[in-house]
Amino acid sequence: MRFSRWKFAAARERRPTSGVLLGGPPIASILSAAALIAGIGGVAAQELTPDPRAWRPLAYADLRQPSGSALTYADIWRDALEENNRVYLARGDTRFRASNAPATEAHYVIWSSAKSVVLSILNTATGCTLKEVRADAGASVKLCPMRLAIYEGVSVTTLDGGQACFLELGPGATGEAPDPTRAAAYASYDPAARIVKLGLVVDHQPIEGCSHDVPLAPR
Repeated sequence: MRFSRWKFAAARERRPTSGVLLGGPPIASILSAAALIAGIGGVAAQELTPDPRAWRPLAYADLRQPSGSALTYADIWRDALEENNRVYLARGDTRFRASNAPATEAHYVIWSSAKSVVLSILNTATGCTLKEVRADAGASVKLCPMRLAIYEGVSVTTLDGGQACFLELGPGATGEAPDPTRAAAYASYDPAARIVKLGLVVDHQPIEGCSHDVPLAPR
């Protein structure tokens, strides 16, 4: 898997280059970067584990009216959320003038004192395509855009990572509440290889095409 590299600047201009290098000069907006780094501190508890290789469920955030730590993920996807809002308005849907149009994301955080990484997958009606539906489990699997945000000192680098599977849970076939034990998206981190592994399981079976190795450094 190959990423496009982006650096945040004070004016939010994104300038793409190739590769997955994690370094680079500090961004111009130090206060903005500091706020983002503080934000991921509140969600990084999932990394405080003796075994980072253990599979853990992805966490989710609603980005319609983000607050608290969700602001971090909204900032990672700021341009995509703005485009999603524009599409809704262009279709004549004005219900979300006071908020973002419907958007959720799934994330996995790797936290360290020197560098932190957020892997985030954004789910919107305009940015995702339906892969498959498991009605009895109340599960829909979508292909959605994925990004990595790398926080190092006051520098924030965002990498576009193509698409990944997003699990959306709804009522089961008979209308019962979603059962998270029947369907879940997971991630683990291999520190030696510097790879995040993604997987998605429904009724104890992996979903084909949803297992990915995401490198955090060039190979």
